[in-house]
Amino acid sequence: MASPRSTLRIVNHELIGPSTRALDVVRTDGAPWSSVRGKYVILDTGLVLPDGKAVKRAYSLTTVDGDASRCRLVVKRLGGGPGSDALHAAPLGAEFSFSGPWGKLVPETGLDDETLFVATDTGITSALGVAAQGPQERLTVLWLRARDESFFDVERAHAAIVSAGARFVTATIPGVGTAGRAELAWALVDACVAEHAPRVLLAAGDGDIVFPLKQRAFPPSTVREVRIECFFHNPERKSA
Repeated sequence: MASPRSTLRIVNHELIGPSTRALDVVRTDGAPWSSVRGKYVILDTGLVLPDGKAVKRAYSLTTVDGDASRCRLVVKRLGGGPGSDALHAAPLGAEFSFSGPWGKLVPETGLDDETLFVATDTGITSALGVAAQGPQERLTVLWLRARDESFFDVERAHAAIVSAGARFVTATIPGVGTAGRAELAWALVDACVAEHAPRVLLAAGDGDIVFPLKQRAFPPSTVREVRIECFFHNPERKSA
């Protein structure tokens, strides 16, 4: 099936961290951003690598003050990363081609059951997108982040999620590639499952952590469905 393609325009931007830029965007065709919870777009930066491959990047969508005409992309600048460099340098009014929104993280029926969203690292943007579609009284967000992570402010995330009626829990884990990172993350997930007894578990972020959650044994009275999005370290992409 062909990808639905359109163009978006940057209508506002804000530096919300030392290496993080928030971009408010609208569709140039005037269409609203409908049903964006847990979804993402694949944005074409217009750059081409020496091997001829187009520089495209996936970004989660969050809503902006209930305005259906706008969505927000939160971009972490990666040292030497051509995609993030391009979006950090893009001026107001810049336009980019994109496909989407994509994603099946949230069930079509919505979050009707007690739900735990496990977000690692930059996966918090996906959790924010889900929470923003509130009210979310049956949602708990667990954000696992490195102690020195400056991508998104903890207090900002807390305020956004709690204002949607959801519960917010955060814990620090070792940085990417550090020994014991996944094991500690899984222990924290298990503790959160034991406390809140979710029926649905959503997870986004580091595939080394979230992908194995699909096979993890949870108490039979709790998790019955696991849905994930790997932002990086996606084993399915490696084997494709």
